[in-house]
Amino acid sequence: MAAAKETPRQKMIGMMYLVLTALLALNVSADILDAFAIVNDGLEKTNASVESKIEDYYNIFEQQYNKEPEKSRVYWDKANDIRVKTNEIINYIEKEIKLPLVLETENITEEELFNISDTKKSLIRNIEKTNPKNPRVFYEFDLKNIGAKDKYDAATNFMINNGNATILKNKIQEYRAFIISTVENAGLSNYNKYVGLLTDVDHNGNPIVYTDNDGQQLSWENKNFEHIILTAEIAILNKIVGEIQTTEFDAITALYKQIGSSDFKFESVQARVIQKSDFIIKGQNYEAEIFIAAADTSKAFDVKYIMGTDDYNKGKGEPVTLNSKEGKVMLSFPATTVGVHKYAGRIEIPRPDGTMAFYDFNEQFQVAPPSVTVAPINMMVMYEELQNPISVSSPGFSNDDIVVNVEGGKFTKGNASGEYFVEVNKGAKLVKVHVSAKESNGKLVDMGYQEFRVKKVPDPVVKIGDITGGKVDKEVLLSIGKVMAVMKDFDFKDFNYTIDSYTVSTYRGTFIDKINKGPKFSNEVIELISNAQTGQRIQFQDICVKSPKGEIRNVGSINVQIK
Repeated sequence: MAAAKETPRQKMIGMMYLVLTALLALNVSADILDAFAIVNDGLEKTNASVESKIEDYYNIFEQQYNKEPEKSRVYWDKANDIRVKTNEIINYIEKEIKLPLVLETENITEEELFNISDTKKSLIRNIEKTNPKNPRVFYEFDLKNIGAKDKYDAATNFMINNGNATILKNKIQEYRAFIISTVENAGLSNYNKYVGLLTDVDHNGNPIVYTDNDGQQLSWENKNFEHIILTAEIAILNKIVGEIQTTEFDAITALYKQIGSSDFKFESVQARVIQKSDFIIKGQNYEAEIFIAAADTSKAFDVKYIMGTDDYNKGKGEPVTLNSKEGKVMLSFPATTVGVHKYAGRIEIPRPDGTMAFYDFNEQFQVAPPSVTVAPINMMVMYEELQNPISVSSPGFSNDDIVVNVEGGKFTKGNASGEYFVEVNKGAKLVKVHVSAKESNGKLVDMGYQEFRVKKVPDPVVKIGDITGGKVDKEVLLSIGKVMAVMKDFDFKDFNYTIDSYTVSTYRGTFIDKINKGPKFSNEVIELISNAQTGQRIQFQDICVKSPKGEIRNVGSINVQIK
């Protein structure tokens, strides 16, 4: 099924459907079958979200009807007809197709489905959800718990052999024709090209050809439901429900837009104020456009406003008067005082008979002192040798308008919005992050700075496996075979030292020292440990580690005694 012009949501669902059908062509594993469940979960969540938006739109439609019943009645009645018809087809898919399909494939009763004692093994997440104004049922199945998710015999028998796929197709065609007829009868012509839910023919009446992997021609029913496993069939049915919801939403939107389509728009004259921002920094200018909605831009008018009030008639002092240009007035004045500021005004425009028409307006905005937020992602320090991540933002400005400078280091931008990585200069004890913000006129405003202390990266803990000292079997030492450096309780998980070298010492009649390069035991060290006697002490000393930038540190020793 396809539409003339797909929305991003429809494209997403279509892509999920293509991935799902492509996977069906393979003999996939149980893990991939579980992935179908994830795709289906996404479809169910999307459908639930769209259902909420549809209900919101019906509420808006009803409010408009209550406000202007005579003008809205014909469109509101048709919208309700669409709601009833959509209720019928969605409930049919949920109650007469999806639910019995699962029951038959799993060979269980409805009672067993809804009353399972172990909720973790339940096949269904919900029972019937109804709304007095929208009595629709949506069954949400936990497909990961379905035992026959990789079986298709019972599902194919139910959909194809029992004829349910053909009944469903006929209902889809009937629903599509009803939507087109209802909307076109409301005054919108050629609505067919905006409606998807295509099964046998495209928007131009040409047959839609479905084929299998061998190029053999298939019917719509066979393409969607023959030899298709239960998991995929549920996802396909949820995809169809989603297309029905989209069709319903587009139709009621089109009907709503028809309300007042033949009216003279100039009758709805209102004062409009568009603020550039209602949150500005002290020292900036407050800016807003004031105009009459749908007014003739060639007709001049005056704007008068008074500060410190939200009612023009109650304002004190002389109003400021501005003249319109090209149908609007550009309001601009400096923000000199921190706090919330109100103003109210009046648009005065001459009527055709020479009398004056008045349209009042009011607005408010907030002035804040210059400020900046520099949030360290790990802690209020920066470390040498690291790319220290910070997040920089400033109220009232987008991240594109933020200018960062670092004193005592250098920085690079990260991939996330407002993310930066600071590298401390060698020998620096303090780093300052200075932030400026760029106004619309290109002027930079100093927003302040944040200081960070500089610390060395802490030494790693050196171990042989989990051994840091004490008595140990030499076989355990030999099986581990290397010294490791571990950063313990350090926030930078990607920073690690490597073992550069160490000296292995012991006493066996005379002192023996073996220098080892790298973490792994050399052959000499292995021989020394292999020949060690019970009670003999072995020291791994002068353990040197290397940082990612090549700094060498001596970080201590490990002393063990052979059991």
